[in-house]
Amino acid sequence: MADDNQNILIRALPPATDYVLYLIVLEYNLRKADLPLLHRLLQDSTLTIKLGWDLIHLLVPLLPASKECLVDVARLGNPREVILKVAELLGKTGRSLWGEEETEEDDSDPDSHSDSDSNEPASNGEKAKVHDASNAAIKKGQHKSSYRSVIEFQALLHMISIVYPRIKTKHPSKFLISAFEAILPAYARVTSSSLSTIAVLTLLEKLYQSAKPVLPPRENSSVNEPIKSEQSAAPDPEGQEETVASEEPGIQIRLLRSFTTHIIEVYFESLPNVDDGPGLAWTQRYLEIRHPERVVPFQKTLLNRFTPLPIRGDLKWSHKLNDLNNRDLMAQKLVVSTRFCRSNIKANLVLQKGALYGVKIPWNDVVWVARHTAEEFLITHRSDSTSKLQSTCTDFPLSRKGMLYILGAELASKVLREQLDRPAMVLGFHFDSVTGFLDPNLAAIGTEPLVVLDTILLLGFTRLEDNLERVSRFSNPEFYQYLQKLSLLSANAPSSSIRYHAHLMATKTLHTYPSKQARFNFIQDTFEHCPYENLLVCTIGWLKDEILAAVASETVVKNEAEIIEEAMENYHLSDDSNASFTFASPETLKSLSLYLFSIDTAGEHHGGYMGRIPFYMTALNLYYLLWVSPVVRDRLQVPAFENLYDIQGSFVKPLRNICEVLLDDPPMAGLRTEHEIAEVQLLQTTVEMVLAAVEKVQPEDSST
Repeated sequence: MADDNQNILIRALPPATDYVLYLIVLEYNLRKADLPLLHRLLQDSTLTIKLGWDLIHLLVPLLPASKECLVDVARLGNPREVILKVAELLGKTGRSLWGEEETEEDDSDPDSHSDSDSNEPASNGEKAKVHDASNAAIKKGQHKSSYRSVIEFQALLHMISIVYPRIKTKHPSKFLISAFEAILPAYARVTSSSLSTIAVLTLLEKLYQSAKPVLPPRENSSVNEPIKSEQSAAPDPEGQEETVASEEPGIQIRLLRSFTTHIIEVYFESLPNVDDGPGLAWTQRYLEIRHPERVVPFQKTLLNRFTPLPIRGDLKWSHKLNDLNNRDLMAQKLVVSTRFCRSNIKANLVLQKGALYGVKIPWNDVVWVARHTAEEFLITHRSDSTSKLQSTCTDFPLSRKGMLYILGAELASKVLREQLDRPAMVLGFHFDSVTGFLDPNLAAIGTEPLVVLDTILLLGFTRLEDNLERVSRFSNPEFYQYLQKLSLLSANAPSSSIRYHAHLMATKTLHTYPSKQARFNFIQDTFEHCPYENLLVCTIGWLKDEILAAVASETVVKNEAEIIEEAMENYHLSDDSNASFTFASPETLKSLSLYLFSIDTAGEHHGGYMGRIPFYMTALNLYYLLWVSPVVRDRLQVPAFENLYDIQGSFVKPLRNICEVLLDDPPMAGLRTEHEIAEVQLLQTTVEMVLAAVEKVQPEDSST
């Protein structure tokens, strides 16, 4: 104690100096070793009220040693000043406190700023909207949280949980809005740490408790008055006598709910990819459960990778969590946190007893949110006008994508655990989710966050598995629009797993739609207008599946002579004779031959054919099937089709000639790698195989 009396922090205490001069003394002399002494000094509420606002930026660089002092400032300082200063510093969390990007030295040395003497605050420029700021942070990839960033974020959120309940004013939600505007972009920069997510969850629970209306005391309660702790918070020195506005609890609940959905959006979109797929891989895990036959034998599945490993402890079995298990756990906790934000307005989050994630979201309400709420979080008008304040606080937009993720998490929690009581998916909902969450610009479909695409696909597969009979409720225009977007997603998504899953869903949707003519029209339109080679390859596969299914469902007993004679007549009929359309008809090949079996031998440079090799291979595969399958050959009148269109002369043999030219002098033809040469060789081999197969069948047809 004698040594403490000689400390400059003791000798310069007011009234020996004024508060401004004492703050300067602290700025130039405060060291980590002085923090216990400062903690004792800050028990003087007068000193803390005078200096608390300016002390925070001096104490944050000294974390975690300065945690007690920051709590003192939150308990005893002016709560209005403290919460605004905390919001300002949250804007710098994830960077160095002085506005520069953190370096590796900052990450490895938590005390690297302990002797810093800089306290110049950053400019208070116009604050960006929370949603836009968080999205900008996500796009820049600022997810690698440093040690300092995480402990700063935790400490500042803990201060808010202490400070906000102390504010006594008619409209305390004004201060909550400022805090949330700062928290969301800061969280986007440190979200890779589960500790940051836990800090947000803790704050949400405490804020919800403070926002709840206080219940009247029980008249006959025998419980004694709680004894006030020495650590209890001081009253608001600027507290007003007026009571809190009657609408304020509802405003705070709605604000908390809106903030929670945006936090969920930031967390889900910040998860690193698993292999090349989305961070939670819901669709992949669901398909591994429903279709185990598609799992590669002896390969560890994502379902297993997300399952905690059982380990044997001293007394009982437990589970060892890895990074993927922690993702599921954090997602579950975030969704459970929405139970703190229940409210009887549109798209409410209602507590459902017995539900794994603790919430139930009506499907139609989520569709309503997708259609009617803005992407932005909240534009506040900090005005003294009560009417303006109420007009901006009565409705807080929910995050559209956050609501989608909550719904996906609720559904995933059931289907991944094979629970039988999962909610039934309605067809119209998935149509609205596809049209509402995918980019309206068709060329940009696939650029959305992978977790958005994964959630949409999960909802779609559950719809297809459980409600196949509902597909007929699509009108033809809706069917075309829905399938077009799924097809483009299967062609353009950057993730191979997303492309594959989108292809599976588009294929199943196409084949289950009841109108054969509508299915044919979509396939023909894709051939005619689609610019993506990989989607054209898939379309040939769809056509082949439709032909095989139609042939299998129709039994026709005719001799081959009658078939050829009938086919020659059918090819001269009008295109309008399609009332009873079937894929097992010569008309199918007649309508699509121009797209399937054509090649411009004069309009392309030899090297330009390389990009079309997958298409040529798939078309040859279909042509091979048409000839080698007796049932398909007879039902589609393939010999007559060949006689009229000469596919061998116009398509197969020109391909053989092109392969010979390319392989004669590969460098001159633009083939510079062994892989390109191997592709051309494979195409050449396929052409020869097709010609040999057709040659075996044609003599039989001509003899008849």
